[in-house]
Amino acid sequence: MVIIVTNGKKVLAIIIVMAIGFMGLSGFQQQPETMPLVPMMRLLLSDMQKVDAGIYTEDFEMIAENAGNIADHPTMTEEDKKLVKATLGEKIKQFVVFDMTVHHHADSMRIAAEKENMKEVLRHYNIVQQGCVDCHANFREPITQARK
Repeated sequence: MVIIVTNGKKVLAIIIVMAIGFMGLSGFQQQPETMPLVPMMRLLLSDMQKVDAGIYTEDFEMIAENAGNIADHPTMTEEDKKLVKATLGEKIKQFVVFDMTVHHHADSMRIAAEKENMKEVLRHYNIVQQGCVDCHANFREPITQARK
Protein backbone atom coordinates (compact mmCIF):
# COMPACT_ATOMS: atom_id res chain seq x y z
CA MET A 1 0.00 0.00 0.00
CA VAL A 2 1.42 3.40 -0.96
CA ILE A 3 0.28 6.62 0.66
CA ILE A 4 1.26 9.87 -0.96
CA VAL A 5 1.04 12.88 1.30
CA THR A 6 2.17 16.32 0.38
CA ASN A 7 2.68 17.53 3.93
CA GLY A 8 6.18 16.58 5.15
CA LYS A 9 5.08 16.31 8.80
CA LYS A 10 2.43 13.75 7.91
CA VAL A 11 4.99 11.66 5.99
CA LEU A 12 7.35 11.73 8.97
CA ALA A 13 4.52 10.73 11.31
CA ILE A 14 3.56 7.82 9.04
CA ILE A 15 7.17 6.65 8.86
CA ILE A 16 7.53 6.79 12.66
CA VAL A 17 4.29 4.87 13.22
CA MET A 18 5.35 2.24 10.69
CA ALA A 19 8.80 1.92 12.27
CA ILE A 20 7.27 1.40 15.70
CA GLY A 21 4.92 -1.19 14.27
CA PHE A 22 7.60 -3.12 12.39
CA MET A 23 10.56 -2.90 14.74
CA GLY A 24 9.06 -1.88 18.05
CA LEU A 25 10.64 0.32 20.65
CA SER A 26 11.66 -1.14 23.99
CA GLY A 27 9.15 1.01 25.85
CA PHE A 28 6.33 0.11 23.48
CA GLN A 29 6.91 -3.59 22.83
CA GLN A 30 4.12 -5.87 23.90
CA GLN A 31 5.23 -8.27 26.58
CA PRO A 32 4.82 -11.96 25.77
CA GLU A 33 1.65 -13.54 27.07
CA THR A 34 2.10 -15.40 30.33
CA MET A 35 0.26 -18.51 31.43
CA PRO A 36 0.48 -20.90 34.37
CA LEU A 37 2.69 -23.89 33.63
CA VAL A 38 0.05 -26.66 33.59
CA PRO A 39 -2.42 -24.93 31.22
CA MET A 40 0.54 -23.96 29.01
CA MET A 41 1.65 -27.60 28.82
CA ARG A 42 -1.92 -28.62 27.90
CA LEU A 43 -1.93 -26.00 25.15
CA LEU A 44 1.40 -27.31 23.83
CA LEU A 45 0.03 -30.86 23.87
CA SER A 46 -2.96 -29.71 21.83
CA ASP A 47 -0.66 -27.96 19.36
CA MET A 48 1.49 -31.10 19.02
CA GLN A 49 -1.62 -33.21 18.41
CA LYS A 50 -2.70 -30.79 15.68
CA VAL A 51 0.78 -30.98 14.12
CA ASP A 52 0.39 -34.79 14.17
CA ALA A 53 -2.97 -34.51 12.42
CA GLY A 54 -1.43 -32.13 9.89
CA ILE A 55 1.40 -34.55 9.18
CA TYR A 56 -0.92 -37.53 8.71
CA THR A 57 -3.24 -35.57 6.42
CA GLU A 58 -0.43 -33.63 4.72
CA ASP A 59 -2.11 -30.39 5.75
CA PHE A 60 0.87 -28.04 5.65
CA GLU A 61 -1.20 -25.06 6.74
CA MET A 62 -2.25 -26.90 9.92
CA ILE A 63 1.36 -27.91 10.57
CA ALA A 64 2.66 -24.39 10.05
CA GLU A 65 0.03 -22.79 12.28
CA ASN A 66 0.50 -25.17 15.19
CA ALA A 67 4.29 -25.38 14.91
CA GLY A 68 4.22 -21.58 15.07
CA ASN A 69 2.05 -21.78 18.20
CA ILE A 70 4.64 -24.08 19.77
CA ALA A 71 7.54 -21.81 18.81
CA ASP A 72 5.75 -18.74 20.15
CA HIS A 73 4.03 -20.29 23.16
CA PRO A 74 3.27 -18.13 26.18
CA THR A 75 5.85 -17.81 28.91
CA MET A 76 5.35 -19.13 32.43
CA THR A 77 3.97 -16.80 35.04
CA GLU A 78 6.54 -15.24 37.36
CA GLU A 79 5.27 -17.46 40.18
CA ASP A 80 5.86 -20.62 38.12
CA LYS A 81 9.26 -19.39 36.93
CA LYS A 82 10.34 -18.92 40.55
CA LEU A 83 9.05 -22.37 41.48
CA VAL A 84 10.84 -24.05 38.55
CA LYS A 85 14.11 -22.23 39.26
CA ALA A 86 13.98 -23.02 42.97
CA THR A 87 13.14 -26.67 42.27
CA LEU A 88 15.75 -27.28 39.59
CA GLY A 89 18.64 -25.23 40.96
CA GLU A 90 21.64 -25.61 38.63
CA LYS A 91 19.63 -27.97 36.43
CA ILE A 92 17.69 -24.93 35.21
CA LYS A 93 20.43 -24.51 32.58
CA GLN A 94 19.49 -27.84 30.98
CA PHE A 95 15.80 -26.93 31.23
CA VAL A 96 16.52 -23.75 29.25
CA VAL A 97 18.51 -25.74 26.65
CA PHE A 98 15.54 -28.08 26.12
CA ASP A 99 13.17 -25.10 25.86
CA MET A 100 15.36 -23.25 23.36
CA THR A 101 15.75 -26.41 21.26
CA VAL A 102 11.98 -26.84 21.11
CA HIS A 103 11.44 -23.18 20.19
CA HIS A 104 14.09 -23.23 17.47
CA HIS A 105 13.00 -26.47 15.84
CA ALA A 106 9.29 -25.69 16.11
CA ASP A 107 9.97 -22.49 14.19
CA SER A 108 12.06 -24.45 11.65
CA MET A 109 9.18 -26.93 11.33
CA ARG A 110 6.82 -24.02 10.66
CA ILE A 111 9.12 -22.72 7.91
CA ALA A 112 9.44 -26.20 6.38
CA ALA A 113 5.64 -26.56 6.38
CA GLU A 114 5.27 -23.19 4.65
CA LYS A 115 7.60 -24.57 1.96
CA GLU A 116 5.62 -27.84 1.92
CA ASN A 117 8.79 -29.79 2.62
CA MET A 118 7.57 -32.85 4.53
CA LYS A 119 11.05 -34.32 4.93
CA GLU A 120 12.21 -31.19 6.81
CA VAL A 121 8.92 -30.98 8.73
CA LEU A 122 9.50 -34.50 10.00
CA ARG A 123 13.16 -33.86 10.83
CA HIS A 124 12.28 -30.85 12.99
CA TYR A 125 9.19 -32.56 14.41
CA ASN A 126 11.33 -35.41 15.72
CA ILE A 127 13.69 -32.94 17.43
CA VAL A 128 10.77 -31.02 18.98
CA GLN A 129 9.15 -34.22 20.18
CA GLN A 130 12.44 -35.50 21.65
CA GLY A 131 13.02 -32.14 23.35
CA CYS A 132 9.60 -32.34 25.01
CA VAL A 133 10.16 -35.94 26.13
CA ASP A 134 13.67 -35.15 27.43
CA CYS A 135 12.39 -32.21 29.45
CA HIS A 136 9.51 -34.21 30.91
CA ALA A 137 11.71 -37.23 31.68
CA ASN A 138 14.19 -35.04 33.55
CA PHE A 139 12.03 -32.40 35.21
CA ARG A 140 8.32 -33.23 35.30
CA GLU A 141 8.38 -35.25 38.51
CA PRO A 142 10.35 -32.79 40.69
CA ILE A 143 8.31 -29.84 39.42
CA THR A 144 5.04 -31.72 39.98
CA GLN A 145 6.13 -32.60 43.52
CA ALA A 146 7.12 -28.98 44.23
CA ARG A 147 3.68 -27.78 43.08
CA LYS A 148 1.91 -29.90 45.76
